[in-house]
Amino acid sequence: MKKKAKVIQISGLRGFFIAGFIVVCLIAGFVAFPSIMLMHGWNYLSNILAIPSINAFQGGLLWALIAGSIYVLNDRRKFITTFRAPTELSDEELKRILKQAQMQSQTKILNAMIKNAAEMKKSENDSSNNVENKTPECVSDSNMKEKRN
Repeated sequence: MKKKAKVIQISGLRGFFIAGFIVVCLIAGFVAFPSIMLMHGWNYLSNILAIPSINAFQGGLLWALIAGSIYVLNDRRKFITTFRAPTELSDEELKRILKQAQMQSQTKILNAMIKNAAEMKKSENDSSNNVENKTPECVSDSNMKEKRN
């Protein structure tokens, strides 16, 4: 396909009139005509049944409701699939999920053990540092006393 291909070429005032005519015909054919037909059909039924009559705008709203419903019901892939129930898991998928859950629980336990060991080592280092710090003072104090005597 050419990059500079012209799909629609509107040239001059005549082109604008033709484009406008096409747009008006599309709107009349796909919006106005069905709306007016639905309005007349509804009003015919309102003479038979005990329902209120509608005007052209309300016929357009009725047409939009019907067209939207038809669009949704015909395009099942986009709208209906979101309401499907989840499918059952196969045996392989279930085993894989259970294995992953078991691995995660074991990992969590190991991480907790490592964390506790690190905290215990830190507390032991703190207590041994306090003992080491006190020992030279005591030794130096006792040495000082011996030297004085």
